[in-house]
Amino acid sequence: MARAGLPVPAGYAISSELAVEIQRAVLGPKDLPEALLRASSRELTEARLADLRGRVLRAPLPSAIEDALAQALADLMHRGAEGIAVRSSSVHEDDEQRSAAGIHQTVLGVTSPEALSLALREVIASVFTPRAIAYLRATLHAKPRATEQSPIGVGIVLQAMVPADVAGVLFTANPISGDRGEMLLNASYGLGTVVVDGTVSPDTWRIDKASGWIRDHVLGDKAQVARFVPDQGIVLAETTAEDRARSCLSEMALERVIALGKRVEVQLGSPRDIEWAMAGGTLYLLQARPITVLCKQKHALVRKSPVTRARMVWSNLNVGEALPGVATPLTWSVLSKFSDVGFRRAFAALGCSVPSDAELVGNFRGRIYLNMSEFTAIAAQVPGLSPRAILSLGGGGAIDTLELETERRGRAAFVARLPLTAARFVRENFRLSERVAEWERGFLIEKKRAQGMDLRLLSSSALHHVLTDIERLLDGTGQVMLNVYGNLLGTVVALRTLLATRISDAGELDRTLRTLLTGLSDVDSAEPGLELLRIGEIAREEPDARRALLDPALRSITALPAGPTRARLATFLERFGDRGAREAEIAEPRWSEDPSIVLASLRLHLASEQPPQAHEVERRQRALRADAERDVLARLPMLVRPAARSVLELSQRFLRLRERLRAHVVTVLGLYRRVALDASRRIQAMEPGCGPDAAFFLTIDEVHAVLVGDASSVAPLVATRRLQFARDAALPAPPDTFIGQPPPPQPLEQQVLLRGLGASAGLVRGRARLLRHPSDASKLLPGEILVAPQADVGLSPLFSTARAVLADLGGPLSHASIVARELGIPAVVNLKNAMLVIRDGDELEVDGDEGVVRIVERGDASISVATVPGQQ
Repeated sequence: MARAGLPVPAGYAISSELAVEIQRAVLGPKDLPEALLRASSRELTEARLADLRGRVLRAPLPSAIEDALAQALADLMHRGAEGIAVRSSSVHEDDEQRSAAGIHQTVLGVTSPEALSLALREVIASVFTPRAIAYLRATLHAKPRATEQSPIGVGIVLQAMVPADVAGVLFTANPISGDRGEMLLNASYGLGTVVVDGTVSPDTWRIDKASGWIRDHVLGDKAQVARFVPDQGIVLAETTAEDRARSCLSEMALERVIALGKRVEVQLGSPRDIEWAMAGGTLYLLQARPITVLCKQKHALVRKSPVTRARMVWSNLNVGEALPGVATPLTWSVLSKFSDVGFRRAFAALGCSVPSDAELVGNFRGRIYLNMSEFTAIAAQVPGLSPRAILSLGGGGAIDTLELETERRGRAAFVARLPLTAARFVRENFRLSERVAEWERGFLIEKKRAQGMDLRLLSSSALHHVLTDIERLLDGTGQVMLNVYGNLLGTVVALRTLLATRISDAGELDRTLRTLLTGLSDVDSAEPGLELLRIGEIAREEPDARRALLDPALRSITALPAGPTRARLATFLERFGDRGAREAEIAEPRWSEDPSIVLASLRLHLASEQPPQAHEVERRQRALRADAERDVLARLPMLVRPAARSVLELSQRFLRLRERLRAHVVTVLGLYRRVALDASRRIQAMEPGCGPDAAFFLTIDEVHAVLVGDASSVAPLVATRRLQFARDAALPAPPDTFIGQPPPPQPLEQQVLLRGLGASAGLVRGRARLLRHPSDASKLLPGEILVAPQADVGLSPLFSTARAVLADLGGPLSHASIVARELGIPAVVNLKNAMLVIRDGDELEVDGDEGVVRIVERGDASISVATVPGQQ
């Protein structure tokens, strides 16, 4: 890098031969690192490794080396260095396939020859640690040409310390997603050690490499700063409130760091993990190692025509309900591909052309978002699918921006393709129910085969093939589901268009549409809640089971007394055990693993004086739908009624099929989870520091690489992603809809009125109960209003005993909205800030028709709506 003219601090390099020479001088043949790689785990005790480290630390250095070190130190100090950084680099790290960042020791702030001599030995001795030995074992196992008899040394770099005002790490390709078109930058005040070791939450930028556009900027807390003080060494201090509240890099400094990263990548020929520091306005490059992301990285997105990212509208209303919160890398890698392919197929089924370079799905602070600008531009090819019509079905904002910016790709091509589209529609939907049933028979065979395997008995190569089969199963399931979903969207739009000819009020139109799609008692997503109502009725007649279920300490159905209730619950978990809270997140436990929500639902049912009856719920909702159908058909002209009835029946049939197929997708994600858990077990056996869930912090391609032996140590990668996941999870969620990039969090004004989207009709009052996590289910009392970040299907067993359901995310056609309507529970979704504004115990008034929630009384004090300025 120095020869290339890059701004590298002055320094010296020491060959790894010195480490080998010292090891062989003070250790016997059985204690050399290459011999330890053949030792058993019982032989590699911490005491033995500590003894070996001590012997290396006490070993004298050759006098010629001591003299050379003193001369190098004097030279660097003469050039103005206040201290020296002693950095390590194993001969088995930092190539294009593997990186062991942080495996060996690094010593900062060396100022004397004696301290430099000791630092050198500390670096050499750091080979004899459990972490380094485990890494070397994994690396040499994955590198057949390397023999265990080869000397294992460590190279050392002496580098003038930079008294950094600000420092950090820049990845010239995103190591989380593998996107080569995106740079990821972390920065904080002072030395970069606080960024590298996770001491602080740094400022973070995601940068579009081609344009320099900032895709996202997250202000970290930067609570501490590390500085080098010559007489004291590295000193940690608290940062000021002013420094925490502002970005640590100016716009100009940010541009300089980005430019340096691009230059380094071009010079060295591949994406780089760069450590940098800035002092007194001068930017320094401290090191640049290859990014050893195991997955096949994406290429930069190259648009055929210029795209102004600043005007792109992103939303996670419906998709956020399916995958709420921060996604693990495994889930993101699976579902982002599934979503992108699926949406393209769905648009194609409608007859739309989709540009190959369309960016449909994005990741912001670990959360999945859809590019509504792309969606509406593509859908605008279909008459009737305007941005306003799309958002009325899925919820969302920025309607004016979407209507202004929507690129009309032209309807001429759509009309020209219409005969072919219509023919394909007829062909794909001819005997659709029968074809889905036939496909399901094959699916159930594959499911039973996969679930029946004892994965522990398989070789890693065989587990790789099982995972490949599961990927094929998800792709096949997705094709069928998205075919149905495209048809559902088309028929619902057609039905809405017909209704709009007689219903001019938008609110009434949406309420009527929701009612027409309720009362479908065989909807799969609603069936778990209805079945639990039936089990509750059985438990009421079985005293021993009733007493056991009312005990909050009950954690498993095996603790229930034998009888009808336990048998019915066992059947329930066989049918629905793959479901769970945040069930699209592969890392989340399923009901079969943790039935706490199921048991809490039954406890609520049994504690209720007048619990709902399953048959009565079904009868009531069917009656509501029948009344709405008669009213709607009576309004339409006589000649239009047969067509309207056919479209309505198709919409209802496609809705049933979509929900059934979504349940199958959840089942396949459960199979992914089984493989990921077993892969994690294998990774932990090789690298104990990775933890029991390491596979969830790898992409699907990286899990395959581990299983077939193409991967070296994954511990550094897992540690990096685990830290990023924790940082994303600690951040407030970005708005459900934003333009360009997520804005910084804004303080909420006092609110007593919240507006969302009505998802299920009804006007009720009751006390609020916030469910931030599935474990909070036991706190819900009969008749309380359930308030959740997202009312996902995994929480649906609780709906039947709640007075109403409120959620920050979701749309009227979301799965949880469908469940609420089937149960006849008032529901309002897309409230955005309900979890921040509402408190446990607040008295609420919920209007599921208008999508309005009013706080009529705080849990600890009354609030007069009229006295709150600025509120309606």
